[in-house]
Amino acid sequence: MNSDSPDTRDVFENAFFYFIKSLRVLACSAVEQCEEMGNCNTSWQIQRDVTSGGLGSLRVSASYLSWEEAESIVDLVAALRRLPQGAITAALMNTTSHAGCVTSMSHPAWEPLRKDAKALLLKLGKAIERNEAYFQNQ
Repeated sequence: MNSDSPDTRDVFENAFFYFIKSLRVLACSAVEQCEEMGNCNTSWQIQRDVTSGGLGSLRVSASYLSWEEAESIVDLVAALRRLPQGAITAALMNTTSHAGCVTSMSHPAWEPLRKDAKALLLKLGKAIERNEAYFQNQ
């Protein structure tokens, strides 16, 4: 590994940081989610960010996540991947507008995912604290 490449721990901490950031957005209401994501393809962005961030965190060998925490991340990612198309693209609406974003994020399929995101944030509390400490010590 050359001196310019990040070490495995740094890669994990960054992946986990951005996963938690996207998970916090997923835990918000539809209106808050759209505002956080700039009212631009919010449903697609959240699905992509949580999925890639969650799986990215698990791919790095420096992970300090427990088996139970990792399994919960995989379960949430699987649920996001099963979202119906109507939850991603609002029928006949522009998802780069506030109204289109709120309509797609108000699809009933998102509600259990919001609850799951809130529960996962609680479950990951110690890992989140450890991640925050990592960046405070940089």
